[in-house]
Amino acid sequence: MSEKNICEKCGAEMLPIDPTNPVGLKCPNCGWGWAITFIDPIYNDQINYSVFLLEGNEQTKENIKVVSKVTNLNMLQARKIIESTPYEIFSGKAVNVKAVIELLRTQSLSFKVEPEFPY
Repeated sequence: MSEKNICEKCGAEMLPIDPTNPVGLKCPNCGWGWAITFIDPIYNDQINYSVFLLEGNEQTKENIKVVSKVTNLNMLQARKIIESTPYEIFSGKAVNVKAVIELLRTQSLSFKVEPEFPY
């Protein structure tokens, strides 16, 4: 369960200043808020990374569902991808690649990222 942040001035629930970049919170009621100056480098990384599904992954229903979700393809197409490895299943910025990696790890799927992924 996530903890709610409450405004010190009026007691309303605080909201992110920028939902895509966690730099601070602001009260929608009274405007009070706070921000940080440190921004995680992953949010400023402009490199396009590619995620490749590697050989040796089983064609379980759960694995096929994960590949389907990552590739935005139907289950039959995802199954064919697992058969056709290595195969590029995703390409994008670091923040999105990190989310894909976390999803692939839920099923212990074998993959690699190019170029080297520092996060």
